[in-house]
Amino acid sequence: MFIENKYSKCYFNIVRRAMSRDPAVLSYIEKHHIIPKSLGGNNEPENLVCLTAKEHFICHLLLPKMTNGDQKRKMVYAAWRMAVQRRPDQDRYRVSSKVYEMIKIQRSIYLKTLIGPLNPNFGNRTGRTSEDFTPEWRAKLSAARKGQSSWNKGISRTVEEKAKISETRKHRAADPTWNIRPPCSEEKAQKIKEANLGKKWAHNKKTKERKYVSPTDFTLLCNQGWSPGLGPKS
Repeated sequence: MFIENKYSKCYFNIVRRAMSRDPAVLSYIEKHHIIPKSLGGNNEPENLVCLTAKEHFICHLLLPKMTNGDQKRKMVYAAWRMAVQRRPDQDRYRVSSKVYEMIKIQRSIYLKTLIGPLNPNFGNRTGRTSEDFTPEWRAKLSAARKGQSSWNKGISRTVEEKAKISETRKHRAADPTWNIRPPCSEEKAQKIKEANLGKKWAHNKKTKERKYVSPTDFTLLCNQGWSPGLGPKS
């Protein structure tokens, strides 16, 4: 499971040292799974060791360096969670900016590899569309808001606010294009063109979902029952 290298030696040295001492001598401890649960470990006493907060974090920094493939991705994610997540029942070791940057770069590299079916969200809908707001949903929203007044009802505007509103309306009346952003640079336009080069639309007739994907992902979707094109208008 683990790669035999200097990182795995360091990892098991920390574990052996912790197992040979009395946890009672430490003012604070955290239980660590020697073989992480995400890699098949369990909660048996033989797989648990009491570590200090710093030792616990160092072990999770070492685990990505002694694994590969999907196991490495899981260990990078675990180290990332330990670096950013705070829990009231655990006195997490505070990381330096250098360590934080290193973990974030590793996490970014592995997230970029999760394309197509490898991504846990592949094929799932994200966000809401106009199709989600069915008549029943709209009726529930309307019923829930009945009798509620606007948050700014009865609040008078200051002289400065009124002046800003007046100035904005005058600009709109004089020049309808006053708030339109200028076109992007040629370099940015070229990057956008290259990023979308070869992409195709595919739609799912059952879920009415649409996706604009690369040729590789387009082939995968079609093999899963999707159809080419945008599909019928809802």
